[in-house]
Amino acid sequence: MGLFPLAFYLVAFCILTFPLVLKFSSHFFSDSFDGLQNVWNIWWVNKAVTQLHQLPWHTSYLYFPFGTSLLAHTMNPFNGFMGIILLKFLTLIQTHNFIVVFSFVVGGFTAFLLAYYLTRSYWGSIIAGFIFTFSNYHFAHAEGHLQLVSLEWIPLFVLCWYVFVTKPSVLWGGASAIVLFAVMLCDYYYFFFCVMTACLIFVWYARKKKDAYFIFRRKYIFPLVTFIVGFLVTSAPLIIALLMFSNRNPLTGAHDPKVFCLDLLAPFIPGGHWHFAHLTKFYWSKITGNIHESSVHIGLSVTFVLVYTWINRRKIQAQSLRLWYGVLMFFLILSLGPVLHIWGKEISLINLPYAYLEVAFPSIKLSGCPVRMMAITMLSASVIFAMGFKRLFRAGARKPWLIALLLVILCFEYLPKAQTTTKIAIPEYVKVLKELPNHKGVIDMVSGFYVTMYYQTIHEKPMAMGYISRRTRMTEERKKQILQLVNDRQFALLYWRYNFRYLISDDEFIKPSDKVPIEVVFDDGNVKIYDLGATWE
Repeated sequence: MGLFPLAFYLVAFCILTFPLVLKFSSHFFSDSFDGLQNVWNIWWVNKAVTQLHQLPWHTSYLYFPFGTSLLAHTMNPFNGFMGIILLKFLTLIQTHNFIVVFSFVVGGFTAFLLAYYLTRSYWGSIIAGFIFTFSNYHFAHAEGHLQLVSLEWIPLFVLCWYVFVTKPSVLWGGASAIVLFAVMLCDYYYFFFCVMTACLIFVWYARKKKDAYFIFRRKYIFPLVTFIVGFLVTSAPLIIALLMFSNRNPLTGAHDPKVFCLDLLAPFIPGGHWHFAHLTKFYWSKITGNIHESSVHIGLSVTFVLVYTWINRRKIQAQSLRLWYGVLMFFLILSLGPVLHIWGKEISLINLPYAYLEVAFPSIKLSGCPVRMMAITMLSASVIFAMGFKRLFRAGARKPWLIALLLVILCFEYLPKAQTTTKIAIPEYVKVLKELPNHKGVIDMVSGFYVTMYYQTIHEKPMAMGYISRRTRMTEERKKQILQLVNDRQFALLYWRYNFRYLISDDEFIKPSDKVPIEVVFDDGNVKIYDLGATWE
């Protein structure tokens, strides 16, 4: 196979997103909202591990001085751990952008590996990887959801698990556990989706072998023990910690599954992240959620091959063909959410399967985004495409223009809209704050939560504020408590009891007649930095 698939997906990414690559060192490949939160994630993991010498799942650098758990936060520590290496020779901008490109390139490559193992069709698998990694779904989340961009380990886990189930060995058992852990370190959603996919493969093979207990047969003993031990050492501690934390602390920030669900027509009509989205705005502007979640179209070209493959299923020599149709339909139906939506209108005649999934697994209520299950639907569609393309290629050998036309339509449907980038001019007060002594807390009353988190990667001082994806009620109450002390001008209390040194505000806290133990150490006519410890330091 060589390095061609990797090179192909890298070149394809650069072409599809051009001129994005020209901004590699100057702009973040993300928006200025959730995108900057993910930039902070990379910075924080590096700081926690290399400077503070602690695990990154708790921080006192946000919501200071109490700190907060990051167990339920979309921290995607895998990317942070990768960042530890990259930040040694790249800037934070370059590191973030490298991770984005890496996810697209390696996502295509691992989907290629899965499709090639199942079909032995080289070019069909190349296209399968293209379909999976350059899907509308993938590009839609590239705008700010780095944890969802990082879907590159999903196909590899599915491949490892499939081989483990059908050809058991200690190697594949261990590999399945390790890659599943990599999936978890990227995103909890994807971990859950992979577990469900693994169960479907298990049921499919048990039915195929007509042996519900095949996993307990002699040849599976050591491979299964290897997987279980690997799982208990890697993924299990994080799962247990998350469940215990969420049970003790009610979390806020979950989405409404009736809003962030799949519209029935969305897989067939290009969404808002398509290059020619203005042509289909009459549709996607009316469906629930936002274009970052609802842009999930599979494409008519892929749909054509899916139908063609099903019609010719008896002529296609692929033992697992029905499995992948089953996986596709399973996740497609769950993606519809608790109630059906067609063209943005809710049709609540009956509860859909997702409603019962929430009852069976209450913890998934923390997500509330069933539409994200389309990631597995896209993977299944790409595998089936490779299977069908293999036969279609042979059948169309005398009419190569048919294949060429199909690929042209595919490329046209998969053209993404221009990718959002962010370049932030660092205000002078942040530069000054960086040079100020002491690493006590900072209260920034000027900037929004997202950009404030990015500013922290520059001044590196603990902050009273912050924004994480899942927060506890206690965290929110403590934040309000600090803000109330500021409003009440309790500066001595903020300094002595809560360890805050600097207050950034555009308000005038010192009047000529005031006798307060603070002084202004920076004033640009708009923003001021107050030193709360000036009298005592």
